[in-house]
Amino acid sequence: MNSFASHAPFRLQPLCDSKGKLLDEAIGWSNRPLVDCALRGHAGRRKRWNHWCITTPQWMLSLTLADLDYLGYGAAYFLDLESGQAVAHTQLRPFALGCQLPDLPLESHSFSHSRLQLRIDEHSGRLRLTAAAPDIGGQPMQVALDIQRPAHLESVNLVAPMQNGGFHATSRQLGLPTAGSLQLGRKHYSCTPGQSFAALDFGRGVWPLNSYWQRAAFAAAGGIAGNFGSGWLDHSGLSENSLWFGGEVQQLGSPMHIERTSHAPLTPWRLDSEDDRVSLRFAPRQLHKACPKIGPFHANTVQHFGHFTGVLRGPKGERVPVDGALGWLGETHARW
Repeated sequence: MNSFASHAPFRLQPLCDSKGKLLDEAIGWSNRPLVDCALRGHAGRRKRWNHWCITTPQWMLSLTLADLDYLGYGAAYFLDLESGQAVAHTQLRPFALGCQLPDLPLESHSFSHSRLQLRIDEHSGRLRLTAAAPDIGGQPMQVALDIQRPAHLESVNLVAPMQNGGFHATSRQLGLPTAGSLQLGRKHYSCTPGQSFAALDFGRGVWPLNSYWQRAAFAAAGGIAGNFGSGWLDHSGLSENSLWFGGEVQQLGSPMHIERTSHAPLTPWRLDSEDDRVSLRFAPRQLHKACPKIGPFHANTVQHFGHFTGVLRGPKGERVPVDGALGWLGETHARW
């Protein structure tokens, strides 16, 4: 397994060769994006996925832009944490028309349709996120956010082989400070300074036809954040499970157990690592279900939004409390 150190000279390592075979040199983990994720070959099986989640003390916003080769997928979900109001809109486009997803995680991208416009414009050290939907839950929605990329803030960047010649490349970016506002109908929502964060889930690869995974993530003030998953890379020998302290990312070397305490819709969850570095409880406030489907293909997702509470262990074994940090936990069964 390759592991790229943060002090290594900058270079872009190709993800795969001209025929689409994963290159051994690309496999591994780094705390900065160092791989050119251009996908070649595998026509009809290539997947490009950008998911943004914005968390503030009063509201949360989830945006998905995806190019599945044969289908483009754009989705927006908004949750008012105080009133419980939730609205959502999903838009499909054949052959990913109007969907612009680049090969690198720090480049502009967009999804364009008359009923849903999603746009992320990258600039040096920051990005501008805008979204518009003329009818989402019976109301128009406009979003304009300024998201910072502090130079010291690291990310999880991983390339892993999968079964039957497939592979997965990801960049998980958490705790990005966010300012700006959202307008839903006549109601105006603003970001709370110092308590509003954006997260990017950037994924590229050739994924299994039938897939299942869990993912949980949160961010809090002080550069503390966590990213946890199971099911997706279980047979690769690699993991994206990580913690952030002061913006510096730390890999978790032991497996994570993500389990619900009962089967009720909003039941609490337990998240524990075998090395005791993570002991968290997740209390959902709201759940969102999405199941885009075309012919025999679908992606059935249940995403819970709520608060994480518990204890983490820092780089030197110190106790780091987590008290009501906003985040989400999702499960997906996909045939794509």
